[in-house]
Amino acid sequence: MQLKVYGNREAVELVRRMVVKDREQRSIIIHGDSGLGKKHLASYIAASYLCSEHNGQPCGVCKSCRMIMHGTHPDVIYVRANPNGNYIIDESIRPIVADSAVMPNESRYKVYIIPDIDRSVNTIIAVQNILLKLIEEPPEHVVVIMTARSKEVFLQTIISRTLSVGVSAVSEQESIEYLTENFPQAAQQDIDSAVQAGRGNIGRCRQYLENGGFHDAVDIARGICDGLLTGSEYGVLKAVFAADGKKQLARQAAELFSEIARDAASCCVGNSERELSVSCYEQGARRLSAMLSSAGCSRLYDTALDCVGRIDANCNLSLTLSYFAAKLSQVVK
Repeated sequence: MQLKVYGNREAVELVRRMVVKDREQRSIIIHGDSGLGKKHLASYIAASYLCSEHNGQPCGVCKSCRMIMHGTHPDVIYVRANPNGNYIIDESIRPIVADSAVMPNESRYKVYIIPDIDRSVNTIIAVQNILLKLIEEPPEHVVVIMTARSKEVFLQTIISRTLSVGVSAVSEQESIEYLTENFPQAAQQDIDSAVQAGRGNIGRCRQYLENGGFHDAVDIARGICDGLLTGSEYGVLKAVFAADGKKQLARQAAELFSEIARDAASCCVGNSERELSVSCYEQGARRLSAMLSSAGCSRLYDTALDCVGRIDANCNLSLTLSYFAAKLSQVVK
């Protein structure tokens, strides 16, 4: 793990100022879309707090930084959810509260990192209620860092007692720099393709290079868009049915296409280029916006989300994909 944050300069500078002034915030929410580096920023904050240099930026060479980089620091505790993303109260959350009274082993702080709280759908309220006492009156040596896609999933009592830090997409050049450093064997063409698919989301850029399934989902979403742009019902159907029998691939492709449609709708109403930076197919989104009204693009978006909902409800996948392709083609007729 590297102790370097790409982009998000405001967050990095905020951490630096807190440490330099000895005013470390000890309850933090990091929020933003999946793949934007929330957990990485949490580790960066922990390293900044515990670094022996104490200058607001982890040096990367002291004992504390090296242990964090290797995931072995005894005072940085990564709380684990079950495979479905839910936190089991008696196995992962209550033990935090009990353990918080114990002094750190190596450093002046003991840092608890609790990622993806919003995924813990079954226990999200219980988790926060148990953590509330710790967040309200933390021991002098305790830091709690939580992550979620949106801070709105947190109770107001939690939000009012924590520092909220948002993460955002990085620039194209920063994406290229990251991939070049971390994938030295990758061809430049592959890096460029990953950057175009990731649209400033480094997590997605990594997925494009590492995960064949995500690569295929991007191709399907782009294929659906191209079929709509050429008015080819067969092209749309062919692209959609590339995911037949593959539930996760179908879901991911539908989600990616919803982002293309969202960007097209955004372009229709004249939003800035920075706001048009989510989807894996910027050129396709712009071409859709030139062909359809904002209402038409919104219908494509709603249709894609309806497909995701049907997949999540375990509807027959082949029938769902057929319905999805037909509804999409109706929009552009």
